[in-house]
Amino acid sequence: MPEDTDAAADADPEDAFALIGNETRAAILRTLGERPHDGVSFSELREAVDPEIDSGQFNYHLSQLVGQFVDRGEDGYTMRAEGLTLYRLIRAGSVNRRASLDAFEIGTDCYFCETPVEGHYDEGNFELRCPGCDHVYAHTKLPPSAVESGDRGDLLDRVDQYNRHEMLAYARGVCPICAGVLDFEFVRGEDVWTEGSGRLDVFVGCHCDHCGSSQYMSVGLTHLYHPAVVSFFHDHGVDVTGRPHWELEWAMTDRHLTVRSTDPWEVALSIPCEDERLELVVDGELSVEATRS
Repeated sequence: MPEDTDAAADADPEDAFALIGNETRAAILRTLGERPHDGVSFSELREAVDPEIDSGQFNYHLSQLVGQFVDRGEDGYTMRAEGLTLYRLIRAGSVNRRASLDAFEIGTDCYFCETPVEGHYDEGNFELRCPGCDHVYAHTKLPPSAVESGDRGDLLDRVDQYNRHEMLAYARGVCPICAGVLDFEFVRGEDVWTEGSGRLDVFVGCHCDHCGSSQYMSVGLTHLYHPAVVSFFHDHGVDVTGRPHWELEWAMTDRHLTVRSTDPWEVALSIPCEDERLELVVDGELSVEATRS
């Protein structure tokens, strides 16, 4: 097997992008992506990519990928996690395809003006927005493949669960992008840049110093999966984890929220279900005291 030279452990971003800007290297990644853990020999990989290419030239391109996107072991070449992530992004159409969906009603009226909320997809962004007052209920980055299959009801179900996946990670203090540790802060709604944020009194800001990711969520959304919340609804025969989060008024508005103090921060969220209420008292560290009434 030809000798390879591992790439630097911390390559510059420009160099990493340059590595895949070649037809042969892109074909190598595509081939390994189809069987990322099998271990493909040099000769088998070359045959699959381009049997006419010179062996030395092919080895040069392959060696540029080793250590950055590809691993070389006793069983042959396999895809590194970075290479597999890139392959899956391309396969999902995130970087090489375009799709759009015309606006459609999602079956929920706006909590602020009672206009039917609409879903819309374009340029990789899926939004739930009120056409009456422009309030944004969800903004999700999705690859074209996510909207190219299934009906609109199926799409909404998947968007809900996808958003919940990210919100749970943020709420638990883990960055869903890089698994870094997050910093939390309470932020007044008027100080948050997202559209319609001024309609809420306060947000929980989640920030990652490692990758720069940030998210602002209502207090209700931050506690969608709190054990007290899940069990409270379960006791009333409701699976709150399977209901679209935009249908939960207590999570999408601050109508059930009271700001008790801002220095230090303390807020109370009163969540209704039938004839009972669950009250969450949340401090600046996101510590929670829960009581029922």
